[in-house]
Amino acid sequence: MDKAIRDLIAGAKLYPVWLFQAYHELSAKFKRTALGSLWIAGNFLFVSIAISLVWGELFKVDLKEMLPHAMLGNLCAGLSLWIVAEAPELFLNFHNIIKNHAYPFTYFAFEKIAKNMMQFAHNLVIFYIFMVFNGTLAIPNPVFALGLAINLISLFTWGMVIGMISARYRDLRFLLPSLTFLLYFLTPIYWNVDRLSPERRWIADLNPINGMVSVMREPLMGHFPSNSNWSGALAMCLSGVAIWLIVFPLFRRRIPFWV
Repeated sequence: MDKAIRDLIAGAKLYPVWLFQAYHELSAKFKRTALGSLWIAGNFLFVSIAISLVWGELFKVDLKEMLPHAMLGNLCAGLSLWIVAEAPELFLNFHNIIKNHAYPFTYFAFEKIAKNMMQFAHNLVIFYIFMVFNGTLAIPNPVFALGLAINLISLFTWGMVIGMISARYRDLRFLLPSLTFLLYFLTPIYWNVDRLSPERRWIADLNPINGMVSVMREPLMGHFPSNSNWSGALAMCLSGVAIWLIVFPLFRRRIPFWV
């Protein structure tokens, strides 16, 4: 456990490096484009509006009510689903650095999560600007900070554990990302939990991504998350910490051989 904590501290101390690298990776994609990072906002708005139009009609929900729910669902799910969408490639994407440089292994998780947080913050600003024009602007509940902190710990711990397992068992690189679309539909991102019958409520209650999304989305809409949402998010966080503290110290030295 001491080795894991030392690796964590060493990785955190490199924050100027992983913050710069995260920004560079995000901005380099749009180099020499006319709109730059506005392409991120354009994709975010287009997908959210298109889904709101279709799903709002299916569920008979007014567009002004559907848009904030869908946009924040899309935004928060994009951050939360990093665990299955990109974490399997966490160490494999850095295989050259891992083999040739003695970086702390936590550095790579910090960099990837920082990149996703920058994109999250960028789209969150776009969301609030759009809500002003939509006439549905709400004052965020301060508990959003707690929900975000819980989720960042979950992303860090589960991301590293899944990254290690996927480096050892390469089939997970293809299996886990394929579950992303399934989780998008099983998680109340674009639909409301209240529309489920009591017999089907377990679909949301047993979905760990639902708690992670809800403890961020509800405060951003000015609401307070339910106890079941907090329980789901905390269970994901605490289990991730416990598993990371066991798995990472045991197998961290094998990562260079696995990649």
